[in-house]
Amino acid sequence: MRLPPAAVHGAAGRNLVRAAAGGFPLLPSASAPAYKYEPLPSAGAIRLLELIHDNDDGTVANKSHIIRCSLKAFDPDNAPPYQALSYTWGYPLTSFSEPARSSSFRRLNSLRKTATATASNSATSTARVVATSKETLVAAHRSSRDRISHVAVQHDSRYFPISCDGQTLLVTANLLDALRMLKDHPPAIVSTTSSDNADIKAASSGGIAGALDVPPKTYRRHFWIDAICVDQENVLERNAQVAAMAKTFRAANSVIIWLGAEDQFTKDAIALIDALAAVTEEAWETISYTDFFDHPAWYKKAGINDEKQLSPTHWLALIAFVNRPWFRRAWVVQELALARSAILVCGSQAVDWWKLDRVLHFIQEKRWYHHLTTEKIRHMMDGVVHQPLDAAGDAADTDNKSSLSPSSARNSLYEKFLHSKTRLSLGATNLSRTRRWVEAARKADGKTDEKPTTRLRNLMNMHRDTHATDPRDKVYAFLGLVDKNDLSKDPIEADYKLPVQHVYTSVTASLMLSYGDLNLLSNVQDASRTKIRNLPSWVPDYSITIEPYPLRYRHRQRWSASDGLTWEPNPEPLKVGLLHAQGHRMGTVQATAAMPDELPNAAAYWAGIVDLSMKIAAEYPFRAPSQSTPRQTRIEALWRTLIANTYSRRHPAPDTCGTRFIDYVLNLQIRHTLAPWSNLGDFQPHQNHNLDKTRKHADAPAWHELIEAEPQDSAYGPQMYRSRISSVMERMFRGTYTPIELAQLQHEFDIASGDMRRVFCTDGGLLGTGPRSLKAGDEVWVLAGCSVPLVLRRVVETDGPQTSEHHRCRRLVGETYVHGIMHRRWSKTKGASATMEDVILE
Repeated sequence: MRLPPAAVHGAAGRNLVRAAAGGFPLLPSASAPAYKYEPLPSAGAIRLLELIHDNDDGTVANKSHIIRCSLKAFDPDNAPPYQALSYTWGYPLTSFSEPARSSSFRRLNSLRKTATATASNSATSTARVVATSKETLVAAHRSSRDRISHVAVQHDSRYFPISCDGQTLLVTANLLDALRMLKDHPPAIVSTTSSDNADIKAASSGGIAGALDVPPKTYRRHFWIDAICVDQENVLERNAQVAAMAKTFRAANSVIIWLGAEDQFTKDAIALIDALAAVTEEAWETISYTDFFDHPAWYKKAGINDEKQLSPTHWLALIAFVNRPWFRRAWVVQELALARSAILVCGSQAVDWWKLDRVLHFIQEKRWYHHLTTEKIRHMMDGVVHQPLDAAGDAADTDNKSSLSPSSARNSLYEKFLHSKTRLSLGATNLSRTRRWVEAARKADGKTDEKPTTRLRNLMNMHRDTHATDPRDKVYAFLGLVDKNDLSKDPIEADYKLPVQHVYTSVTASLMLSYGDLNLLSNVQDASRTKIRNLPSWVPDYSITIEPYPLRYRHRQRWSASDGLTWEPNPEPLKVGLLHAQGHRMGTVQATAAMPDELPNAAAYWAGIVDLSMKIAAEYPFRAPSQSTPRQTRIEALWRTLIANTYSRRHPAPDTCGTRFIDYVLNLQIRHTLAPWSNLGDFQPHQNHNLDKTRKHADAPAWHELIEAEPQDSAYGPQMYRSRISSVMERMFRGTYTPIELAQLQHEFDIASGDMRRVFCTDGGLLGTGPRSLKAGDEVWVLAGCSVPLVLRRVVETDGPQTSEHHRCRRLVGETYVHGIMHRRWSKTKGASATMEDVILE
C-alpha cells in the first residue's frame, strides 16, 4: 500500500485549502473537524465509500463542486456490490501532456504560486512550514502578528478537502478529479443495485461513451479507494489491509482505472485502440514485423478500409497514453491482474481494458515495440510536421502529403513529443502479460475466485522497473498474487514497521532457500546505482530499475556455468546478512577497458578494446560453447564476447556474424580515419593534424596489428580482411552498399557491452564483460547454484589480524559474461565438488 502523502492542518492548512480551491468554498463549514477514523469492527472488515449527491432528486445544489461521501465498515461476505479504484497518488500525466482545464492540478500549481508569493511579500514576518505527516508540522519562523505560511507543495500531497460524514478529509489532486468523475459522470461499470438504474444499464449497452453522458441519480454506489477506505496513519491497519488487498480486488465487481485528466493525446490513442481491437485474430496472423512501415498493406490485411482513420500521430498518442505513470506503478500490477473486469478512464474518455490488452498483445507478438518510438515515427511522417505552412495553415507542398499524414493543426500538438526520444513503455505490455498469466492460472485450477499460483521471483523480475513511493512496496505489492508455497518456511508478510533493508534481505534469502539456487545474484545492480544504503552486496536494490538486464534474458537457452555443482545453504547467517556459498575461482581481473562515456570519442573506446585483446593469446584457452568445437582465435573470441555470443536471441551466435564484424571494423576505420578532416559533415582535406607515427592518429585503434597477428589458418586474417574490403568497395562503387545489415550487430554490441558492461581480461587469458564498477584485482568465480559467473571483490579488514574467515569474505560486484566458461559440465571434472572453496558474501 502506498505511503500516506503529506497533509496540512490547522490555520495554515485552511489557508492552503482555500487557495487550492481557486476561490471556491470547498468546505461545507469552515470549522468542520478533521475526519477521525473509527476502528474496524473485525480483522477482516473493510470500509466502503458511498458518494452522496446534494439533492434527493440527483441535481447539484450549487456550483461549489463539493464532494460529499460516507464511509461504512462491512464484513467482506456481507458487503454490497462495489467497484475498486486504481489510480496514482501523484501527477497522472506525462511531462508532455496539456491537462484539461478541469484538472485539479491547475489549482495545485496556482497554490504553489500563491504560497510562494505570499511568503516573499512578507518582509518582516514570515513562516516556513514543511508538512510531512499529520503528526509533524515544523515551523521555521513565526510572527506574533500574522502567520503567513510557505508550504512545500507536492503532487501527491493531500491538500484538497472533501466532506466525509460531516467531517473534513483531505485528498490528493488526482483523487479529487477521480471522485468528481465518479460522482458526476458514472461510467458503464458503476454498480447497479436496484431497478432504478435501468437508464445506466441501457446506456451501457450502447457503449461506455453513452454511459458517461448519463446524469447522476440517487442510486447507491459503493467504492473501495485505498487512500480513503484505509486509515493510512494506522500502521497495524495498513498491514492488515495490505494483506487483504488481493481479496478486496477479487471481490470487487470491477476495477475503474483512473488515468487522470484528458490531454491532447487521449482521443487519438483511444481511437487507435478501438480500431485495432476490432481486427480479427485471423487478420493479425497475416501481418508481419515489417508491415508496420507499409500502412496500405497491413490496413488491407487487417480489414481497415479507411486509411485516413489511422495516422502516425495515432501511434504517437498510444506511446504517450501507455507512458502515463499509472502503467509504471507497482501496486497496479495486482489491482489489474485480479480484476474481474476493468475499464480505463481519462477525463470523459473511456475504453475497456480488454481492448488495450488485445492491442498490446499483438504489438508484443509482432515485436512492433521496436518500431514504436517517437524517433522512428518522426521519420515515418516524412517531414510533414516540419514543412512550411501556407496561408490556410496547411503544409505548403501538398503534392508530397501522404494520405496517412495528419493535419498541421494536429501536428502542432505533437511537435514537442516527436523530439522526446520516447518509446512504448514495456510496463504496459508486462501488465498485459501478468493479467494473462493470472487468468490462465485460474482456468487451470478451475477456481476463478481463488488466488492464482504465480511466482514472486517472476513477478519481481518482470516488474522491476515499476515505481513505488514506499520502496518496501516493490515486494509487498506482489504478495497478493503469490502462492505461499512459492516461499520458504519463513513467508513474507507486509509489515511497515520493518526497515526496507530488512524486507529486501529477507525476501532475497527466502527466495534463494525456496528455489535452492543463487540465480537471484544476477539481479544485483552495479554498486554505482544502489540507492538503499546498508544492503548486503548480494541483495538486489529492488527500488531501482535494473540496467543492464540480466544475462538470462539474452536468449531462450539457459546458461550453465555451474552445471553439476550444488549449493549447500546455511540459513542462519542469512538472517544477519551473510551468504555462505561454494565455488571455483576462475581467475583475477588483470586489465579493463574504459567505457564509451569515459572517453572523448568512439575511436578511443575501440582503441582500448583492441589493446585489451592483444593481451590474450592468439588461440583462446577455452573452447566454447562445448569441448567438441575447435579452438577459437583472438578475433573470434573478441566479437563473440562483445555480443555475449548471442545474435538475434540465437546462442551461440552464427559464424556469419564474424563476417559482419569485419565489415563493421571496415566502417569504423573509414569513419575514424576521416574524422580529423571532417567538421559537421564537411570534408576538409586542407587541414593539418598532428599524427601519431605508429598509429597514424592518436586515438585510432590498431586493427591492422590485431588482424595481422591472427594465425595463418584463421578465418579473420589479412586475406579475409582484404576480401571484405574488395566486396564493400565494389558495392560502394555500384551504389548498392548500405550498412543496414550491421544494425542488428550494433544492437547486440549496445546491450552486451558498449555503455552497459565493461570489457576485461583475466590473468588466465579469458575475455569477459562485467559491471561498470569492476576493476583490476577483482576475482571471477563460478558459484554452485548460479548459472552465470560472478565478479567478487575481497574484503580487506584494516583493523586487527586477518583470520581464516576474513580470507573467505567477499563482496559481490555483479554477474559477468566470460567467454568459454558459460557452459561447463563440472560433473565430468574429477573432484570438482570436493575442491570447491567456501566464500562468504557480505
